[in-house]
Amino acid sequence: MVRRGFIRTVVTPAADTRLVSLEDVKDELDQTGTANDDRLNRYIAEASRAAQEYVNRTFAVEEIKDEFWPQRDPYSSLIPGGVEPLQLSTWPIVTVSEVVENGVTLVENTDFRINAADGQLIRVADDGYPKSWPAYAISVTYSAGFSPIPPDVSGKIARMVVQRFLARGRDPAMMSEDIPGVRSIRLWVPTGSDAGNMPPEVTDVLENYRVPLVGSP
Repeated sequence: MVRRGFIRTVVTPAADTRLVSLEDVKDELDQTGTANDDRLNRYIAEASRAAQEYVNRTFAVEEIKDEFWPQRDPYSSLIPGGVEPLQLSTWPIVTVSEVVENGVTLVENTDFRINAADGQLIRVADDGYPKSWPAYAISVTYSAGFSPIPPDVSGKIARMVVQRFLARGRDPAMMSEDIPGVRSIRLWVPTGSDAGNMPPEVTDVLENYRVPLVGSP
């Protein structure tokens, strides 16, 4: 049996993959000067990369080519397969520039329809009704991503950066500090499942954008 195949190629990478702007982070910190700009930009880049590794995708708009080879049985015992609908690797879709099915270029709104929000292409018959995509080689070149970055995502990344900035120079293992007659401080230290790269309040939001990784059958 021929296994189903898939290849994802980034044709034109996003120009800027940061998930929050320096201006927004400085606003959270009530900073107007430039003394900490380099440090904050580094924190923003690192937090943005960690978040995008967690969700297995880039948030910003980029041009992508997805190639599909749906599963087919050998000719001697052929059982026609199909895909319904065709799920692209990134969403939301901004534009679709080319769809090729078995060497034939398809026409939008004649041969297929676009579900932009979910990143899906729906194959349609001559009468305009949906049908399954045939088990042929299919390639889709398109642009997808968010512009602007969703505010729930940018807000949480800003919070990560602010927390890191405010914690600089502090012993990360310190759980409490007591200076009699002066102050007593006890800081939350994540443990167990909370002791990951990002706090739960961030991952709870990112889960809404996570792309599942599925192994080949």
